Parts: sequence; structure tokens; C-alpha cells
Amino acid sequence: MVVIINEDYQVKVDNYANYTLLKAVRDESGAIKTDKDNLSMFATKGYYSNMSRTLNACIHLMLEDKYDVMELTQYLDELERLEAKFHPVLKRFREGD
Repeated sequence: MVVIINEDYQVKVDNYANYTLLKAVRDESGAIKTDKDNLSMFATKGYYSNMSRTLNACIHLMLEDKYDVMELTQYLDELERLEAKFHPVLKRFREGD
């Protein structure tokens, strides 16, 4: 099963409850690359034991995508903003993960 987080990120969940975080591969123009079957290409960004950890890793990767250099306070503010955005989902996974 594949869970779509947004245009750039997906989580592949296999039958043994392993969670693989995938990120879309983009070309120089910013378009998502496709393979010979015209399917979007994704690169593996990490393997996790549950969805909560996978989403937390995704949040940090989203920050890396957006900024090359950040001041600590800016990093913490942006991290807080993204965590707030994902909070309802993360809360549900922490309760029943």
C-alpha cells in the first residue's frame, strides 16, 4: 500500500509493517521525472518502524527541501509550523500506532 503525503512525499507500507519514506525525483526544470511506463519516479529517503516516525522524518526533510541555510530560531519556528500542520495526524498515530 502507498500513502500519499503530498506531491513530493509518499510512504510505502509493506505487509510486515515496514514504512519506507519516498520522495519524488525532479529534473532541472522542477518537473517530476517519469520512468518508461510514465510513472512518477521516487527515491527512498529512509526506512522506519511506524508511521509516526516516518512522518517526523518527512517533516525534517521538508525543511531541508525549502532551506539550504537557516538560523536556529528560524529552524525551530518552521519546525513548529510543520509539526502543527501534521499534529492531528501524528496524534492519531501516537494513540494507536
